[in-house]
Amino acid sequence: MRDQQFSAGVQDLIAFSSKFHGSVGFSADHLKGLKEEYRNSFNQTTLGAIAGTELLAYQCTGNPHNTSTAGCTSHVWTYNPQASLTYTATLSDILFVTYEDRGRFPTLKERYSSGMGSSLPNPGLLTEHSQNWNFGYTHIFGPKLTFDGVLYLSKLRNAIESALVPDTYSLCPSNNSPGHCSQNINVAHETHEGVEVTLHGNPIQRLKLDMNYTYLNRELNPSTYVLSTGIPKNKAVGTATVRLPYQILGIVTAHYEGGITLQDTTYSSTTQPLLYAHNGESLATMDLATELPIAPRFSAQVGVKNVFDRNYFYTAGYPEEGRNWFINLRYRF
Repeated sequence: MRDQQFSAGVQDLIAFSSKFHGSVGFSADHLKGLKEEYRNSFNQTTLGAIAGTELLAYQCTGNPHNTSTAGCTSHVWTYNPQASLTYTATLSDILFVTYEDRGRFPTLKERYSSGMGSSLPNPGLLTEHSQNWNFGYTHIFGPKLTFDGVLYLSKLRNAIESALVPDTYSLCPSNNSPGHCSQNINVAHETHEGVEVTLHGNPIQRLKLDMNYTYLNRELNPSTYVLSTGIPKNKAVGTATVRLPYQILGIVTAHYEGGITLQDTTYSSTTQPLLYAHNGESLATMDLATELPIAPRFSAQVGVKNVFDRNYFYTAGYPEEGRNWFINLRYRF
């Protein structure tokens, strides 16, 4: 598969006054599909050819009898306006609002991947568009604490989601849900809304605290589609960084996710191919790390993730990593 993409944009920064600033911008993107093909399977052979030895052209709704490698490729434009306003009320208070209307082309993988035998390609996948609003406020509580809060709203049209569809011809033997294939599709509308709060603090000279909480509410229209799994409604991350003698850093990170929708892969039904279960699941993990200076510009980071070896998963029967150790070497140029 081959694609060619082109993008161009302009932006203007505007100073209305010493406290009031804004920006406007616009970009245009173009996707030109050059080539798409796949290897034949056993029931797609011609003239006695062996399965996997021929390259065939994809067929699509607009060209169901296509035989050209460029016959079902995409040739589309998307246009992306954006604007922002920022008001510095005091040295400690900043308010801002941003707006953008953006398009995202489906990737080669989203259109053509067969997922190692678990999914169906969808060469006719449309461009995903989103309108995004952010309303934010920053307050500085003296030199030791900063607060950032953002209310956000994102409305997606032609949102790209992975769904389960009946596997009538046994094309997906590797799918976790027997009798079904995964396929990327465009759902009509999808709404994301919520709030994000961040605190940065330095209560004492050698200690830095960073805390972040995000609430996300997601809705699909029509509701017959099912939300992708593994995305939490509530997410909180807290990090404490301690500066020890000899420039050694100690880092502790706590991570919580709640309100997760999990896919139940133990269920199969030809009348209910989009079944998910375990709404409201939650998990919590903790990571420890230390950063050690070895030489000028050279350091090592050693740590352990999931310290308490929590057994958690986003898809039933496929657990995430348990306790695991890591070491990173870093050189700063």
